[in-house]
Amino acid sequence: MSTLYQKYRPQKFNDLIGQEHIVQTITNEIKNCQTVQAYLFYGARGIGKTTIARLLAKSLNCSKRQPGEFEPCQQCPTCLDISAGRHIDVIEIDAASHTGVDNVRENIIENAQFKPSLSPFKIFIIDEVHMLSNNAFNALLKILEEPPKHIIFILATTELHKLPSTIISRCERFNFKKMSFAQIAQRLNDIIAKENVKVDKKIIDRIINKSDGALRDAESLLGQILSLNLPEITLNDAEIILPSTDIESLINFIESLLNSQCALALDLLERLVNEGVNLEEFAYDLIEIMRVMMIIQQNAVDSSSLGYSEQDYKKITKLAKQISPELLIKLIEETILRKAQIKQAPIAQLPLEILAVKFGSNRTVPDETVILTAQPLPANSPAPIAKPKKLAKIKEKITELTSRKPIKTSLEEVREHWDEITKNIAKQNHSLGFLLKMTELDNLETSGKLTLSVQFSIHKEKLEETKNRKLFEEQLTEIFKEKIKVDYLLKEAGDSEPIIAKDLADVAADFGGEVIG
Repeated sequence: MSTLYQKYRPQKFNDLIGQEHIVQTITNEIKNCQTVQAYLFYGARGIGKTTIARLLAKSLNCSKRQPGEFEPCQQCPTCLDISAGRHIDVIEIDAASHTGVDNVRENIIENAQFKPSLSPFKIFIIDEVHMLSNNAFNALLKILEEPPKHIIFILATTELHKLPSTIISRCERFNFKKMSFAQIAQRLNDIIAKENVKVDKKIIDRIINKSDGALRDAESLLGQILSLNLPEITLNDAEIILPSTDIESLINFIESLLNSQCALALDLLERLVNEGVNLEEFAYDLIEIMRVMMIIQQNAVDSSSLGYSEQDYKKITKLAKQISPELLIKLIEETILRKAQIKQAPIAQLPLEILAVKFGSNRTVPDETVILTAQPLPANSPAPIAKPKKLAKIKEKITELTSRKPIKTSLEEVREHWDEITKNIAKQNHSLGFLLKMTELDNLETSGKLTLSVQFSIHKEKLEETKNRKLFEEQLTEIFKEKIKVDYLLKEAGDSEPIIAKDLADVAADFGGEVIG
């Protein structure tokens, strides 16, 4: 079964969204028979480089395209075979897995000596070309200098700076740009209409913000959402697949820091923890919004390219006007630091609570404490009294964790009770019980840290959400009468074991189905 972005990959130039400057140039070259023998497409991933390369190959080799036209007919055997990726005269090479000089000689140089079998041109599409070795680049350069007339090269890369200048100078270069919020929204809404499904607009906004201007990523995320196979998909339905942060909470948090409302920031974090928001995601989204604020302050780019709706952009612009560039940079640096600490912190929200106290307070604090002020008081101004309850709560949690005694429970005991644990959890949270069944118990330290391996990053993110972590740890405490904290490691793809029939039956049963055959 093809993924969504493969299913709806544009088959004609008129189907494309974005990259108008490139499409216009290339289609004019096709119409006027002025194509060159080496193209270089560079830009971020997932924005259309390979798609336009295939369209160029299809148009040039289309057997029914008339002079003065640029669109492939999409009906002749050549067009159909290129669309299916099986045409003998269009050779796609992934340079990431064919880096050596021998591969270039065998797959390109030797192959290029022979004329095309069925079409006017033999076309080589080399993806991630920057991954080639120096010797491979030298071999490629020889044929780029004097290519046979029937050969066309289309090189694609996300890292132009890694290509030798000798290669770059022999190509016609095209810089692919990230898609705007409106362009991706148009594309996703078109797909939703064709799939005859209703999707909450907030889900679309969240997908676009997460895709960072990459249309392929946006379509892939939408495909995961549509795989729920519901006629109408709400924000709650999408939560297990698309854990994210409400932009309103992000803006409110930043606003509370800028207005020196430390208590509000701490209360907001407490609410997010209780709602099960992934704090690493929250910190990442904070950094992204503050980056946009910095860009807005410098008037560096057009607002449409920043990946936010017009309404959200106005709110972010308002925030950007409330802080100096110097202090904003300090805030970004501090948030990056605190995000990195979340995973290893004894209390997940503690790094962000420190951030809130440090930047959301207008009082001075002694240097020896972990809480520092970002906004100095006027000269001779008395320092307001700190709110003791919040700080005492944080201190109490740290003391509790640092004074903990070694646990008596062993990993073998956890394994013995594993079915009981997952069944009890599934009664309260079915999806969490299912995800835990897909993990592997790796280690249990005497400090009380239980480590589990997870195969998919999206499952790891869901398991690490505070509400899910809390439910799991409470169940462990109830059974073993000791406090056990959990940690998750992402397993390498090659480490996973094949799913046996019993596992398939268990998985099917979790979803109310059965294995047939």
